[in-house]
Amino acid sequence: MPTSPQTASKTTLRSAFPGLAALALVLGAVLTGVPAAQDAQGTADKTAELVAKIKADGDRTKEEVVSELGGLRTPRALEALLGAYDDFQTVFMKREVVRALRLFDGVAECEQKAMQRLMDEATASPEAELRAAAVESLGSCSVSGKHWLELIVKSPADDAVRERALKAHIGLATEADQAWYRQIWKPKKDEDGDDKQKPKVKKAKKGDKDKDEEEAKPRAGVILNSMRLSAFEALVPKLTIDELVEAVTREGYAKIRKSALHELAERGDKKTLELAWAVVKNDGEQPENRVVAARIVAKIDGTKAAPDFIKRALRVDIPVELRRGLAEILTAFNDPAVNKDLLNELGKGKAHEKLFQMYAVRSLQDERVDKALLKMLSDKEPEVVAGAARILGERRALEAGTALTKLFEKSKDKDVRRAAIEAVARIRVGDKTWVEELIALTKSEDPEVRNLALTQLGQTSDQTHLERLVAALEDTNWSTRLAALEALEKMRTKESVTAIVGRMPKEEGRLLSEFAQALWRLTGQPFQEDAKSWTAWWGNSKDKFQLLSDVDLEKVRSGEEEYRLRQTTRVKSEFFGIKIVSRRVIFIVDVSGSMEEKLTNDYKGKTGWTRMEVARAELKKCLENLDPGAFFNVMVFSSGVERWTDGALVACDDKHRAEALAYVEKLTAGGGTNLYDSLKEAFTDPEVDTIFVMSDGEPSMGEVVEPLLIREHVASWNENRRIVINTVAVGGQFNILEWLAEDSGGTHVKFE
Repeated sequence: MPTSPQTASKTTLRSAFPGLAALALVLGAVLTGVPAAQDAQGTADKTAELVAKIKADGDRTKEEVVSELGGLRTPRALEALLGAYDDFQTVFMKREVVRALRLFDGVAECEQKAMQRLMDEATASPEAELRAAAVESLGSCSVSGKHWLELIVKSPADDAVRERALKAHIGLATEADQAWYRQIWKPKKDEDGDDKQKPKVKKAKKGDKDKDEEEAKPRAGVILNSMRLSAFEALVPKLTIDELVEAVTREGYAKIRKSALHELAERGDKKTLELAWAVVKNDGEQPENRVVAARIVAKIDGTKAAPDFIKRALRVDIPVELRRGLAEILTAFNDPAVNKDLLNELGKGKAHEKLFQMYAVRSLQDERVDKALLKMLSDKEPEVVAGAARILGERRALEAGTALTKLFEKSKDKDVRRAAIEAVARIRVGDKTWVEELIALTKSEDPEVRNLALTQLGQTSDQTHLERLVAALEDTNWSTRLAALEALEKMRTKESVTAIVGRMPKEEGRLLSEFAQALWRLTGQPFQEDAKSWTAWWGNSKDKFQLLSDVDLEKVRSGEEEYRLRQTTRVKSEFFGIKIVSRRVIFIVDVSGSMEEKLTNDYKGKTGWTRMEVARAELKKCLENLDPGAFFNVMVFSSGVERWTDGALVACDDKHRAEALAYVEKLTAGGGTNLYDSLKEAFTDPEVDTIFVMSDGEPSMGEVVEPLLIREHVASWNENRRIVINTVAVGGQFNILEWLAEDSGGTHVKFE
């Protein structure tokens, strides 16, 4: 690996003048009044003392011990740290070592080795937390950090690592780095107009030794659009108005166009209004950018823009995201004349018009809004009915309670019933009669209704409901048990702990993890997923146990990440680096035609892989390592949706594993991108608690293709299911995949 220029110059200096180091040590001793030999011996003794502590305590070592060892900044201390890294079992303690390596920045005898180790961790560690910590450490190294971060940016490391390294580099930037950032923002074009950053797969020629061997050679990482955005934003303060205008009008990446428009608006340039209007009116522009442009127009033009916004929002062909954005802008105006126009049309027109109008006036304190919304509960379009119900709930319209209750009881549309019952829960919170109805609803045949009722009972903090919540821990539906668990945790009683500890031995996978984390938050005890240890501890401690004070509870909650990283057992099975904790999982894979396109970057050091090949490889590796006690299914989507196996999830035994692997091996790409229908199909499975979605493009087919609507529908389905959705974007960055993960508490990764 290349050597840092700073380190190289120091090494040369030491070689030419070998006595300098010794002279510096003597001078230091003279200045401090401590003999050099005595000082060195003291450091050696301290190193030995700290190493002994680490060996004795292992992964229970306090973080400050590791930091103190690094603070000695000697070759012996560095070797001791690296040895401790190998001995530690938890990611948490390994991360502490990685963080301590930054202390060797600028130390002549240690810098090269410490920085090289940080780069190795950043680019090759199997643990995402360690990769992130290594980049963070380099980002705090003022002497040599930039050099190593630049090497990472140019390396074939994971895209996320390279993006993070560039941002860390920008954090250390000086004027001298501007030229490099310009190169990243605007990669040079070759004579044919192709991007020189774009990889070119070498074609095998007759007589080539081994094509596979050639493809296995790692190349420099390709500069991604997200990295171009970071470089652009680092340059923004120095860019001219003309450069910003060019970025708004000619830049190919939407997020850079948006950033440039923002900057023009911040500077108050006279060209901003014209450019912003052009973006608003551009049907080919990204909805997100059009909303941003509309906000800029509204700030400059004020209510003069309202008629155009209303007219545009009522068009049937505009994206829902833009329609909602315009509604929010009109709401923010809160102008009497604008409000009057909206109120006069409220409840009229087609479904999309009614939805726009109700969103635009949702916060107006006017009885005409509630009357119109109540009337729309009888609309023939289910989406209008569901929208009206949700907004009535937000407004806590007491007069709507009876109508919403009847709607829940009589409607055959599941989305409408869900919206109605959630609205009732908002409106009637604290109502004693409603609490009695909630108790009855805990026995509903619909698990989502049971879950909502249990959640609401938990929020009352009324301990008379403990018995019902404890009973729900034995429900056959996992999501109902999770709702009961969360409600019991909110109660914060010793009885809650007893019930959770008692149920824990019967849980597994994601639910076992949820139970362990709830107990940790309630007690602060570190037994993780060891049910026997929890049972034994509670048996000995129950009588004298005191619930955590508010201060202690806050400490425990703020230590969530530490708790997770201190676990000594690591999950082996993963999908695109996302750990698979669940034992009830569905994998949803995009097999649309674009999946035959080649990746921008290498995959595992190999060149020229298609997205489909990567999807097959990752899915096969995942299935091969999936916990034998797990239940799973595989779904693929293109123009339609296909399940590997119909019906319920199947056990991950040898037979099913082999059949699934054979199925995956035969997957081919073709057709459109029907994300919505695949998610809807996955949600019909009552047992699944975790979903993995891999896709390479925006939705183009299916019952719903608007990203914002897909987001809202899935969030509604998941309101009382609590399925975790992890997402993987291959070959691009898509808001919908990020939204799905964010809304469900999942993880989103991208791979280009």
